[in-house]
Amino acid sequence: MNQFTVVKFIDEEFICKSGDPATHLYFLQAGEVELVGASGQVFGVIPQGQSFGETAILKGGVRSASIRAKGNVVCKVISNDQAAELLTSYSPLLVVIMEALLLQQAMNNAIKHD
Repeated sequence: MNQFTVVKFIDEEFICKSGDPATHLYFLQAGEVELVGASGQVFGVIPQGQSFGETAILKGGVRSASIRAKGNVVCKVISNDQAAELLTSYSPLLVVIMEALLLQQAMNNAIKHD
């Protein structure tokens, strides 16, 4: 993971917004991020050491929630092309499995928000 870009965000800065194209996957090296709904309510927190933005693995994926820095945040960022290449290097089957799981998650999220 040393070859990935490191990006810093300040408190309350939006990293991505719901509906944005999903072009990057993020790994939290420091800080926490909040998941923010359409009405501005926080409905979850992702702690240091976790990742977010997995829909970037899907071609044409879009963000299902807005993500906002909670305090100062440091992330390693991987592009959707890099993520697909990394998965394919382990096994082409991993890409298919990940896409299926992410599509299922997106459908479940859509049902919950309706």
